[in-house]
Amino acid sequence: MVRRAGRIAALQASLALAAVLLVVGAVVFAVDVRVQNRQIDAQLAAVAATADDVNDPPPGMELVFQGVDGKVSTSDGGAPGVELLSRPAGLTELEADGDDLRALVADRPRGRVVAMLDMAPYHRGRDRLLLSLGFAELAGILASIAVVALFTRRSVRPLAQALALQRRFVADASHELRAPLTVLHTRAQMLARRVETGDPQALQREADELVADTRILGEVVEDLLASATMTAPGAPRDRVDIASIARAVCESMTPYAETLGATVRFGSEQSDDDARFEVMGSRAALRRALTSLIDNALAHLGDHGTVDVRVGRDGGLVSITVADDGVGIDPQTMATLFDRFSHGGEHSGRRLREPHGIGLALVREIVQAHDGEVAVTSSPGSGTTFTMTLPAR
Repeated sequence: MVRRAGRIAALQASLALAAVLLVVGAVVFAVDVRVQNRQIDAQLAAVAATADDVNDPPPGMELVFQGVDGKVSTSDGGAPGVELLSRPAGLTELEADGDDLRALVADRPRGRVVAMLDMAPYHRGRDRLLLSLGFAELAGILASIAVVALFTRRSVRPLAQALALQRRFVADASHELRAPLTVLHTRAQMLARRVETGDPQALQREADELVADTRILGEVVEDLLASATMTAPGAPRDRVDIASIARAVCESMTPYAETLGATVRFGSEQSDDDARFEVMGSRAALRRALTSLIDNALAHLGDHGTVDVRVGRDGGLVSITVADDGVGIDPQTMATLFDRFSHGGEHSGRRLREPHGIGLALVREIVQAHDGEVAVTSSPGSGTTFTMTLPAR
């Protein structure tokens, strides 16, 4: 719809510019013809006023002279003008042997003079001018169409992106919220039944589960909002130390990992340069991406598993790897692993957040919004390694 509206706007603007160019061309041609006719009339008047005889007329002109005695004399090509001697004095036009002539009949003390000018060279010049104006206007119209189309496309692109983002958000929301809302509804029904039975322990348990489900629903909404806002073009970017973010995320995830009997370890290259691991980006978005990767790794760990998070730098790139020794990923799902609502296969069921199909897709969007890349290597039964690569500041 937006593209169609853009094309219509471009067509309307192009037609308006074409009309303006046509009007300008017509005005230029009319002014040129008018000026040229005035020059021709002035030239005829000057020749008629100064000619004493019909010998040696100016180039392109012919003369006819009738003396007071009625004798008529003509220049070599002046015969067609003899008939004009009987007409009133003034400017006139005639055609002779297929040639257009413009003539001036003037009365002199010594008789009547007819000065004629061949208009063929002027007509050819006007034809050339008209052809040149036509080509120029055609080129101008085509150029205007191209320019208007280009600028229209650029102007509607942000609107198209915004509408696409809105449609995707609505689709994501409808897909993602369906399951949590169903769970909440079921949980509320169970809670209502527990109230009727009057079992305090069962009632408390169902209330706790309801609170947990509402937390999961809130996290789903947070991810949806993050997908819609954190990756938006033009989002503010700050200097961010990836190493400090990774260390903080590992520390925050450690208590939860310990409840699973798992270990989260952090490491980075030794460097005296405080800015070695800095990138330009959104701290909140990068923290969420790294949290999602560690959460995903914990979900696929076996007993006493380990998640290693490491930050390094290679040239102008900063890398963050999240490696686990868990169950790995089915090779058949690798191609769609970062697609929305895709799942990497079997997981241990021990997860800080329920898998709702947008985590890894959000990771990819965040990394791409930071002009980076995310890659994964995995082998079933041997663990998985995710690597985020971002341009260094």
